[in-house]
Amino acid sequence: MLVFDIKSIFRNYDILKDNRIIASKIFRYSKLLEMMKKYRSICSITPIGLSVEKRIIFKIKWGVGKIKVLIWSQMHGNETTGTKSIFDLLHFFFKNRYHDLIKFLFENLTILFIPMLNPDGSEKFQRRNAINIDLNRDAIRLQSPEIQVLFREIHNSKPYVLFNLHDQRSIYNIGNKFFNPAIISFLSPSIEKNEDSISRKQSMGIIYFMTKELKKILPNVGSVGRFSDAYYPTATGDNLQKIGYPCILLEAGNYPKDFQKEKIRKYNTLSILAGIYFISYRYKYLEKDYRYYFTIPKNKDILLDKIYRKVQILKGKKKYLIDIGLINFEKFDLKKNTLSFIPKIVDIGDLSNLFAYEDIMIPGQKFYGKNLPEIGDMEHFRIF
Repeated sequence: MLVFDIKSIFRNYDILKDNRIIASKIFRYSKLLEMMKKYRSICSITPIGLSVEKRIIFKIKWGVGKIKVLIWSQMHGNETTGTKSIFDLLHFFFKNRYHDLIKFLFENLTILFIPMLNPDGSEKFQRRNAINIDLNRDAIRLQSPEIQVLFREIHNSKPYVLFNLHDQRSIYNIGNKFFNPAIISFLSPSIEKNEDSISRKQSMGIIYFMTKELKKILPNVGSVGRFSDAYYPTATGDNLQKIGYPCILLEAGNYPKDFQKEKIRKYNTLSILAGIYFISYRYKYLEKDYRYYFTIPKNKDILLDKIYRKVQILKGKKKYLIDIGLINFEKFDLKKNTLSFIPKIVDIGDLSNLFAYEDIMIPGQKFYGKNLPEIGDMEHFRIF
């Protein structure tokens, strides 16, 4: 067994990643077509189906090993960190193809990547597909052609483990005692009443190893969390794990001032790399440490992007002190291919139980706007 030195890879990440991907949350279909060309010398790239609007969905195959792993990204079109991580992994494999670790992975694994399951949604930077179906809630009816492609590929290739890559909103904190945003969150999807299935134990075991490795490189701010394991009857991961495929849902989280998720991209990629390394040598005993999965702290929905604290407002002749909480909402301009962030008020009152990426304490300073602050208002006000 080869040693996996995540600290060394982390230190050298900037020279290992694919620098053709710029610092942007946007990753459209045209970029996918451009990116794939470079890797034809180390991978096979195959069309496996069409989207609603007839864009080709591709499978990238790397490795010749007997252990098959399927990794897909952008089933939600505006969640792009996983796609960038896939190309960083391919670049890492390409640059280091003669290294003992990469040769070991290549000989022991066959990794199947579907880098963009929802190309129509990706083109418009929207969560859902072209007929407004959430692909992650279409595992029973299988109405969308994209989810049909995924299930057909799983049926044909019969992978040993599945990785379902997503992006997580900025609202999740680890613990409730201090500001500690979820950098990465994992989930082993639930299986209704059958919580002791071997597939779920196996995905829990893999996640525990990934978490242990990530803890070696975490920054001073931020941590690893466990996403809610509420059972969703129509969800992709829940249903695939139910029929026997260990499924790992990986949520790329958030970090202060990392608006384009470039820092998060690094942790996301190394999470996947740690997972596939673990599978490559422990594939017969993935479930051994599964109980430790439950030691990973749960996400808590207690984070906002900005909070103004103890702001003074006037109503009639009476003064009140309030907190004003805001979240940044994304707005995509299709023609300009640009993404902007619009802060809107989401809560008003005593927000002392919440944390924020920007926490602004201004006791007694006055709110100035056309009217009193209201939920849904944009940040068109001043405080001084």
